[in-house]
Amino acid sequence: MARVTIDLEPLANLYSDGSDMVKSVVKNALACEIAGADCVIFGLGKELDQRRRKAASLMIESLDIAVALRSACEARSLEIIKDLKPSMALMKYSQDKKEALGAAITNLQVENILVALEIPLDIDQVKEAARLKCDYVILNCEPFCSAKTINAQLDELNKISKLASLAGRLSMGIIAAGDFTTIQLSKLNGAGPIEEYVMGLPFFSNSLIHGYSKALEILKYAIR
Repeated sequence: MARVTIDLEPLANLYSDGSDMVKSVVKNALACEIAGADCVIFGLGKELDQRRRKAASLMIESLDIAVALRSACEARSLEIIKDLKPSMALMKYSQDKKEALGAAITNLQVENILVALEIPLDIDQVKEAARLKCDYVILNCEPFCSAKTINAQLDELNKISKLASLAGRLSMGIIAAGDFTTIQLSKLNGAGPIEEYVMGLPFFSNSLIHGYSKALEILKYAIR
């Protein structure tokens, strides 16, 4: 069965102006682990907020599940990633930073940190990610999630399926990210070799009604 990863960014944004951000994010990450999540994602932020660094450090020390950190492809951010040693580092693909991304990926992999590139549903960017030798691609599936008609959704689903198959042939793992409904997850699960699904705001919204354990159970049932 595919893995379920929870993106903690909605919580971090909710507490961005308060002193309780570190405590709240770490507490909720622990709750996600107890509920059955396979991984959590957290961003270091554009300004390298010390609270975010502290929260990331505490999660890496405290959780038994994987912790992935989202970072900019900049020297200072990458040094922090290497110091914290998360399970995985996430960076956005950018044509302008292709050479820097290649060097960053190599440096992080030497430190035994997996690297995933976040990309849109674009075949050329999947190929570029393979040339850069990243471990995973994270497909931004929002066009699929927000499609207004059945035909539009089928078009996006077909695109995701083809890109996932291509990424697999190019020896990269495939992660799908988006604000999926359970029906959309079920459709995606049969569309290609997707190894992991990243959920954010919809999961937290459902957890307000059902609690974390039930919300995770519903997601995992959709991709069983």
